[in-house]
Amino acid sequence: MPRRVRRPLALLVAPALLIPALAACGSDDADAGAGLDAVEITGAVGEAPQVTWGEDFAATSDPQVETVVAGDGPELSADGDALVHYWIGNGYDESEALSTYTSLPETVDLSDDQLTEVFSVALDGATVGSRIAASVVAEEVVGPSGNSALGISNADPLLLVFDVLGPDAVDEPYAEEGTGFAPDLVLDEDGKPEAMRFQGRPRPTGRLQVQTVVEGDGEVVRKSDVVMVDYLGSVYAKPKPFDGSYDGDPLVQQLNGLVPGWAQALAGKTVGSRVWMALPPRFGYGAAGNEGAGIKGTDTIYFLVDILARAPKPVQPEPEEAEESEAPEESGSPDASPSADASESPSPSDDGS
Repeated sequence: MPRRVRRPLALLVAPALLIPALAACGSDDADAGAGLDAVEITGAVGEAPQVTWGEDFAATSDPQVETVVAGDGPELSADGDALVHYWIGNGYDESEALSTYTSLPETVDLSDDQLTEVFSVALDGATVGSRIAASVVAEEVVGPSGNSALGISNADPLLLVFDVLGPDAVDEPYAEEGTGFAPDLVLDEDGKPEAMRFQGRPRPTGRLQVQTVVEGDGEVVRKSDVVMVDYLGSVYAKPKPFDGSYDGDPLVQQLNGLVPGWAQALAGKTVGSRVWMALPPRFGYGAAGNEGAGIKGTDTIYFLVDILARAPKPVQPEPEEAEESEAPEESGSPDASPSADASESPSPSDDGS
């Protein structure tokens, strides 16, 4: 399973020696003009914000923070993770400097004492589903040398917009005894899953099997969504799991970019749910298996999944119009999809929810 992705936040921080200093092009008077009152931020939470700039937008070294939309989800834990989309605009030229909305939202560790102050101030005490705006002088984010790659001078006034997408944790304790087709669980000293036990439990049926053991009250997940999940994966009858996240960082990935069984099993489930799935080869890694994970092409793989958050499919920038001389695309049969053999949905008898 893919675990890590490019982290846009890392683009804000780079060794000073690698970044040529930019001449300060912002206002010399950081207190001149207005802060967040000078901008209008519209659009739905989870989608890229639309920003209307005022002529007198300015920022100070102390972050100014305002909740644009108050979410009704749980409050973020000060020592936990937050799943956020964020957008950074440069008030000097009213341009977009950085955005996560065209890729994946980012997991931010709120307990990290190296976290940029404006992030920690904006997200402190925030609730899931909120949109938060902040303004600050660029030096507080990118350092005294600015960031040439993003076109930011150290004196530029920055506008930051945060959408808090998760997590919405599954609060039910994990059951050690399996029900339905699910295996038993081995829990660590903190009560988190660390292994599965298959002895005495039902054998695989050769079909995709799905069972919801905790039903969340959050948003419904679609196949095109990005999901944030904790999970444990194991091959049937093997004592050790081949992958998992309960002892580390949650997985954040587009659902239909994972093995086909995940989209089949999790689409239509709600955030806050806990789901078991048993994937025969055609819903997992196919006849080739996954040698690196020790999975053969005949293996059935089992997953326990906690759905912590969802976000809409990333919206890519519109492509430039093709030149008139460019030949039109040929029509023909579509490319074969990796999940073309997973078109069948689990029957009601396969779903123990």
